[in-house]
Amino acid sequence: MKEIVVGIRGRLARDGANEIDLLVYSYYVGRPSPCVVIEDWVNKGLIGGSIESVEQIFELQAANHPGYSIKERQDLVAVAAPK
Repeated sequence: MKEIVVGIRGRLARDGANEIDLLVYSYYVGRPSPCVVIEDWVNKGLIGGSIESVEQIFELQAANHPGYSIKERQDLVAVAAPK
């Protein structure tokens, strides 16, 4: 069985500010693009284009919040049978 990261959920934190809950997940299992971005339980829509991994989109979305760092992170994994 092969494990595939299909999403990442994390909490972003900054001193003196509310934490931000960030969820990025692949719209199609096994493909990194497009990704759905949900921030504080608000759907921010699909992110497409030249995405190499769900990890890349998670890092880009976290970087949209200057001064915040990733406090905790969970990879969401699917298990696929070999072809």
